[in-house]
Amino acid sequence: MSSIESRLHILESESAIRALKARYLNGCDLKDTEQIRACFTEDAEIDFPPLGAFGVNGLIEIFSNMAVSTPIIDVHQAHNGEINIDGDTARAVWNLSYVNFDPRENTFRLLSSLYYDEYQKTDQGWKISKTRSEPRLVVDGQLDKDTVSAQW
Repeated sequence: MSSIESRLHILESESAIRALKARYLNGCDLKDTEQIRACFTEDAEIDFPPLGAFGVNGLIEIFSNMAVSTPIIDVHQAHNGEINIDGDTARAVWNLSYVNFDPRENTFRLLSSLYYDEYQKTDQGWKISKTRSEPRLVVDGQLDKDTVSAQW
């Protein structure tokens, strides 16, 4: 690969991985399990403490129970992506900002976490092949008529 071809491959790959991460997080916010599933390789390894380690089917099952079947509203935002391309594989670190609101109890959760991802280029484009979340900050709170309370 020439220098220009190599640089173009890296730029296109980084762009595709950023779009993939956005598609995954938007799928989570929209509670779209098929969109979420499509972001992963079939044999993906997922480690989300404190939920545990599992494959894609385990992720979909947990997500369906915790979010899809509830009125909970989630907002996932990934920032500061550091992506390293190595041919048809890549690694990235993302900073996740997450807000969760449960209207049944007027409770909320603010979470900051780091994602450590690995990617594989497939015939269908880039996919997440491994992901690990490292929680950094969790704030749980309650919204009442005249007050907001929170615990770090």
